[in-house]
Amino acid sequence: MSFLENLRLAWSCVKSNKMRSILTMLGIIIGISAVITISTLGSSLKDTISGTFSDMASTNQLAFMWVNYGEDEESEVPVEFNLENSYAFKEAFAGQISSVLIRTYPGSANYYFGDDKNPVGDNKKTVDVVGCTEGYCETNKYDMIMGRDIEFQDSFEDKKVCVVSDNFVKYALDDDPDPIGRRIEVETPGGTVISAYIIGVYKMSENQSSLTGQTKVSPKNMVTDMIIPVSYAWDLEDTPDSKRNSEALYINSAPGVDGIALKDNITNYFESKKDADHQDYFIYIQSLEEQLKTISKVMDVITLVISIIAAISLIVGGIGVMNIMLVSVVERTKEIGIRKALGAKNKVIEAQFLVESVLICAIGGIVGILLGLLNGAIIAVVAKYIVSQSEEFSFIAVNVSPPILMIVISFIFSSLVGIVFGLYPARRAARLSPIDALRYE
Repeated sequence: MSFLENLRLAWSCVKSNKMRSILTMLGIIIGISAVITISTLGSSLKDTISGTFSDMASTNQLAFMWVNYGEDEESEVPVEFNLENSYAFKEAFAGQISSVLIRTYPGSANYYFGDDKNPVGDNKKTVDVVGCTEGYCETNKYDMIMGRDIEFQDSFEDKKVCVVSDNFVKYALDDDPDPIGRRIEVETPGGTVISAYIIGVYKMSENQSSLTGQTKVSPKNMVTDMIIPVSYAWDLEDTPDSKRNSEALYINSAPGVDGIALKDNITNYFESKKDADHQDYFIYIQSLEEQLKTISKVMDVITLVISIIAAISLIVGGIGVMNIMLVSVVERTKEIGIRKALGAKNKVIEAQFLVESVLICAIGGIVGILLGLLNGAIIAVVAKYIVSQSEEFSFIAVNVSPPILMIVISFIFSSLVGIVFGLYPARRAARLSPIDALRYE
């Protein structure tokens, strides 16, 4: 008897006992749907985290700092991350890195319209003042649409310049078509006036506004970054010369540069700067790309472990399939006897019951997969709604990612359950004596 004939007979048996077949499939459906639901959630969460971080910052960014594992935690670091040392570092890695970033945040400030400086009125445009060496726009994925970004030379020459957003130009400067070279003044809540000439304008995208949690804020009232040279920011903060450095240094590697090799080169560079008094220090390097990979691996492990736990229910479902198949063998004992008396071989009888068992489990697997995907989609819709209602987390873009590999594995596994738990009833049916089977009442 061909496989298709066995499949046809198995399907007719399943249809003739619909309720029993559905109840038998329940264990498989629940197990597979649980695995797919968990896998969908894990895959979606991983992609959501990865996508959010990738939107927030450049994935070729490295951050590094000195870490002291000795007893004297107050000792000076081997090499301070000040303006001069940072520039020397950039020169040493020319062609391998595109920017070296030191940043500081003097705070927020207001640009007032007209002479009225009422801090609670509608006559102002608020900005977050950021001091940096270079690469702030590159790091935060701000697209320059006019002029240029802040550079090291601006800090070395103590220039009073700034880079603002197109949003600021539109609502604070009456959408000036040529704001480059225009002098603006903003005032901090403490009364400090920051005066600077605009040298560049970056585009504030909708995605970036959501990242700052301002999706429900009107564009006119949106707070954007005003970027100034780090030396100017230190002046505004009254930072003494001895404190004009950073605990961490941020760089963006040049396109096509091997990140692992670059990390090793940076480590060797700073290790060579240590002397006998600083052997307790080591340079700790962290990359956003590696963080994303670590998060991805952790999510994969968690998803796998929970999926395995959920898959245990498939064993219960498999036992149910075996019990029903044994009942089916008993009910069809006379049929087996007649077929054997007519010349049917043991392998034919065994194949018939085995195909029926696999068919039940395969159908249960397909229904379970569809149910699991539906569960994942429903949870994703709920998650999107919750996120959209929270201004604090509105920057998170929930991505639903069906786990294709797990879907294939689940279908194959459900079919294997049918083979494993259908093998014993099939062999029992095949080994029945035709004489005893025909006598069975």
